[in-house]
Amino acid sequence: MKKVLTIIGIVLVVIIIAMISIPLLFKDKIKTAVLNVANEQLNAKVDIKDFGLNLFSNFPNATLSLEDASITGIGDFEKDTLIQAKSGSVTIDLMSLFGNNYNISRINLDRASVYAKVLADGRTNYDIMKTDSTATGTEAENSTPFNLNLKKITVNDCNIVYQNDSTKMKLVLNKWSGEISGDFSASETTIKTTSEISEISFYMDGIPYLNKVKGNADATINANFDNMKFTFDKSEIRINELKASIDGWFTMQGKNYEDMDFDLKLNAPDTQFKDILSLVPAMYTADFKDVKTSGTATLDAYIKGLWQGENYPAFDVKIGVNNAMFQYPSLPKSVNEINVAVDINSKGGSLDNMIIDISKFSFNLGGNPFSGNLNITTPMSDPNLKAHANGTINLGMIKEVYPLEKGTELNGIITANINLATRMSAIEKEQYENVSATGKLELNNMAYKATDMPEVLINNASLEFTPRYVNLPSLEVKIGKNDISANGRLENFIAYALKDQTLKGQLNIKSNYLNANDFISSETSGTAASDTTSATSEDIIIPKNIDFTLSAVLNQIVYGKMNITNMAGNMTIRNGILTLNNVGANALGGSAKVSGSYNTSDPKTPKVDFDIALSKVSFAETFKSVESIQKFAPIFESLIGTYSMNLKFNTSLGQSIMQTLAGLTGSGALQTSDVKVENVAALTALSSALKTDALKSISPKDLNLPFNIDNGQIITKPFNINIGNGGMMKLEGSTGLDQSINYKGTVTLPKSLANNYINNVPITIGGTFSSPKIGVDTKALVTDAASSIVSGLLGGKNSDGTATSLSDEKAKQIEKIRAEADNTAKKLVEEAQKQSDNLVAKAGSNALAKVAAKAAGKKLVDEAEKQAQNLRNKAEEQIKKIEGETAAATE
Repeated sequence: MKKVLTIIGIVLVVIIIAMISIPLLFKDKIKTAVLNVANEQLNAKVDIKDFGLNLFSNFPNATLSLEDASITGIGDFEKDTLIQAKSGSVTIDLMSLFGNNYNISRINLDRASVYAKVLADGRTNYDIMKTDSTATGTEAENSTPFNLNLKKITVNDCNIVYQNDSTKMKLVLNKWSGEISGDFSASETTIKTTSEISEISFYMDGIPYLNKVKGNADATINANFDNMKFTFDKSEIRINELKASIDGWFTMQGKNYEDMDFDLKLNAPDTQFKDILSLVPAMYTADFKDVKTSGTATLDAYIKGLWQGENYPAFDVKIGVNNAMFQYPSLPKSVNEINVAVDINSKGGSLDNMIIDISKFSFNLGGNPFSGNLNITTPMSDPNLKAHANGTINLGMIKEVYPLEKGTELNGIITANINLATRMSAIEKEQYENVSATGKLELNNMAYKATDMPEVLINNASLEFTPRYVNLPSLEVKIGKNDISANGRLENFIAYALKDQTLKGQLNIKSNYLNANDFISSETSGTAASDTTSATSEDIIIPKNIDFTLSAVLNQIVYGKMNITNMAGNMTIRNGILTLNNVGANALGGSAKVSGSYNTSDPKTPKVDFDIALSKVSFAETFKSVESIQKFAPIFESLIGTYSMNLKFNTSLGQSIMQTLAGLTGSGALQTSDVKVENVAALTALSSALKTDALKSISPKDLNLPFNIDNGQIITKPFNINIGNGGMMKLEGSTGLDQSINYKGTVTLPKSLANNYINNVPITIGGTFSSPKIGVDTKALVTDAASSIVSGLLGGKNSDGTATSLSDEKAKQIEKIRAEADNTAKKLVEEAQKQSDNLVAKAGSNALAKVAAKAAGKKLVDEAEKQAQNLRNKAEEQIKKIEGETAAATE
């Protein structure tokens, strides 16, 4: 027995050690195997940051844990993350790990996000299982190595988004916690679920039927997986304060279960007005439970029939409120005489059969009654609209019936008396005789003040409705220090409101002060600080369904660090493009005219294309106000004076100012007749190289600088800079976004520096603005200097130097010719050496001049010796000619 116990103990120790060590020793191999299997089986990319295997917690089952796991789509869904979980675990039968099928019994998800999407053509991002093209029938269906013996699914703080583009439906569940249990491996089972969801939103065709409501569910459902039929045996649901139950069933049909058949009814027999009121997001505040209410309410809803593609089931939702009121306990007054009758129904089939009927909507606020109604039929094909609103709302009364946030103030009067009756087709065909639209909507003396935003004042806003257009006689708005007034008219207003068609308008806009930085992000306006990688994703996107013609007179605009005054001109907004037509303004200490466009027709890549003419603007103001100049042309900081410039440019707006400038292309020319340049590192370095202070501060006249912009470079064509006293710089080159400079040219020295052997200095300027590198082309400098000196020294002498002398001595004086040639050659070399010595002596201590003088002198001597030998050669040729003539005469 002792031996047996010893053996058992050893085996247990070995098993325990194995259970501890196997997950540690084989962790990476297991993780790699899981990823390989997943990527082999899925049309998606699977990624797991960390992986664990626990053999103790659910023994004899193993628990696989995942950290920061994600499944990302490929192809058309490559930007969709189907699942992303902070952590998750799967309970799997330990023995199944050694076979071909993995038996999974439990799944836990913590802080997971699920995004399921159906495209307009019916394709789904969650259909990611690969199929064997060689397998058929049940063989293909059973090809997966996973066997779900699933008993429970638990979720904690998870988010789910289901978006169906084909039906224009979207469901959002935020912060869902709960569990679902049942035998999911059986053909029929009872599923029990308890769930709590902090926010539920449901949209259909962009309309929020539920908006961030709180939901709870406790349900028991009979599930028949063979027929995919689910029957509610017991259900208790709660949406905010509304309690109800669901009776009936639904089935999932079709090859991919894309069709659904319903027979469900919502039962809410104990509905109170307070329950209905809780569905209004603004009303469901922290102290809603203490709100006093009275009145009766009803809620009935059902859905019955097949949902297959564009064929919808019949449905009906009725909400009724009769003579209700509510009052917050801490506030003095109540909202009374609340009456609501809503019926949204369809007989099924096309959504065009849906009828939206709000036959009654009325309330009394502080003695001011307000009522309205709305009826819409054939909403999809040709909306037939009837609407009415009449009454007065005193905004100053709201604080007495609704708990505004601390520091919030609201005042003003809204008066409405509007009647609309039309078919959409009448508006589209401009059959305005079939359109009934009368009435007026006014807002006067409104003031809104909150702790986190500037005060908003609307002195007067008025809309007058006619069959053809909505007239805007006046609009006066003040937001903080900003003010704007407008008048004009809007066309196609009803089609814009109901069918998202294009809203047309002609508006006249005026403003005394408008600070654009108050309305757009600092990154967009260029006032973001030094982080040049900050995103500009907050670019203003212009709606495509706006078609406005604007005439603007704006006395002062602040944009970024730029102060613009007296702006006036015409603008258009059309198809997502803002176009400026010769808009004039005063800016940067001078004046400007702008034509061009800001194009957001593709919202992902907004583009600008402008033609700007600047006149007598300040270099200093430009550098201080325009961030792109600070990046591209920091030399502006060292320029004193004014300039004019014509500039054409275009670019796509990137995620940072650097990306935007890197894609900039354009051309232009800068002119100035009044500029002083000082404290420029490149000129200081050049002055040092030339051993003079004359270039440290210059005042060029009539400067004309043409340039192109491409691939993050400003490329200048050859231009001249007059440096005074006969001096001139001729330069060409480029400036980069990284402030690198690459220029070449020549400096024609002022008369005070020039002499008979050095006048033009070839130079290169590299490095950066803050750390320039000056180069002098010594070889070219010496060649030019030497050639000049030699030319001066030899003057206009004949190339042989002896033509005259030889012709005078004639043929008989051969010896005299040879002697004269030799004597002249010696004198030429001696004179050249003398001149060479004088050049070096005159150069003095100037290193650059001394180098040039020595090289020039050497070349002068070499040239003199060459000419001397040439003299001798010519003399001998002449002698031979004379000798030949003499011999012939003798014969």
